[in-house]
Amino acid sequence: MKKVQIDYFFELFEKGLIPKVFPRINYLESEEQLINPDYDDELVNNPDTVYSVFFIADYLKPELNKEVFNLKKVDQFFKGYAIFLDGFASADAYIKYRFRSNAKGIRRRVKRLESCFQISYKTYYGSIEKEEYDVLMDCLEKMLIRRFKQRNDVSQSLIRWDHYKSMYFSLINQKKASLFVVYDHDNPIVISLNHHFFGRLFSAISSYDIDYGKFSLGSVEIYKKLDWCIANNHKSYEMGMGDLTYKREWCNHIYNFEHQIIYPKKSISAAISAFVEYLKVSFKEFVFKIAYVRYKKYKAKRKKNTVVTQELEYKALPIIEVQYDEQYPTVDYNSAEYSFLRKIVFDFLYTSIEHVSNVSVLKVLEEENTYLIIGKSKMQKIVFETGSHIS
Repeated sequence: MKKVQIDYFFELFEKGLIPKVFPRINYLESEEQLINPDYDDELVNNPDTVYSVFFIADYLKPELNKEVFNLKKVDQFFKGYAIFLDGFASADAYIKYRFRSNAKGIRRRVKRLESCFQISYKTYYGSIEKEEYDVLMDCLEKMLIRRFKQRNDVSQSLIRWDHYKSMYFSLINQKKASLFVVYDHDNPIVISLNHHFFGRLFSAISSYDIDYGKFSLGSVEIYKKLDWCIANNHKSYEMGMGDLTYKREWCNHIYNFEHQIIYPKKSISAAISAFVEYLKVSFKEFVFKIAYVRYKKYKAKRKKNTVVTQELEYKALPIIEVQYDEQYPTVDYNSAEYSFLRKIVFDFLYTSIEHVSNVSVLKVLEEENTYLIIGKSKMQKIVFETGSHIS
């Protein structure tokens, strides 16, 4: 008797396939069904396999031929997070429902970003040139490296980056995946890779330019992708597993995963094999629950004890009305030499609500390691501490 393990969530969202043993999928939100075009009658007519199928989302339940197969179920520890979009005409309508009085705060974040920079949005879905794809994927990789270095953490996406880079180009052009990008002028500041499964978007890998961190780019990304999903007749926005605060805040459906052990009714050896698998899976989930709780406590303690240090220590003086010596030289904070000023300038833009085109940075000649950020009507003095290394 053979045994086959299937990651149901992965098959659906990353491969775009329904496992061949299931004739159809039933949707939780509606009475609709999705017929499996790859359903294999031979698997039913000549059952000789035990299937161990895990990460089955409760709102995409597969149907089984119960005349042929028996089923054992185990609830899994992880939860999943999704946004159901039925009944919402726009992202604004959804955030008004979800965040109520705080919805204005979400819209304010988007407007603040757009008022400070020349912002545009683009979703590559069904068509992207190889050269542009390579540039954006390289940019996303750099964003992930910087972001996880800042967090002092390891990105699982970076570990398999070559695999992802080789995979997504054809998927985007087949409309099985998409690449969502937020541009500041021509410069990508948010990049998100998404999978698509029959009108459902799964946000798989995302990152952003941490210099724009003040602008809550994660919220901007979700807001704009929700608008795209609704405009393109998508039923849901899927965030997958992993208990994170932003997922709990945004999602209107927090669901359970189920592990199913499927085996032929008429086979004693299959029933024994399935029972053994059931015991293994149940024990694994029990152990994992205990281990995960301890791991979370360890992570929280480690985070608390980790001292986060800035590469450059500086003092940002209060923002005041513009008054300065016009003889001070201008420096280019976008250049490699002065890139250490870039995030500080963007923080100034956020606080003062200035547009980037109206802002310049001057070097104060008579004071060491001192700069002025000058806007249309406001300015701020930045003083780096003595001993800070400025290259």
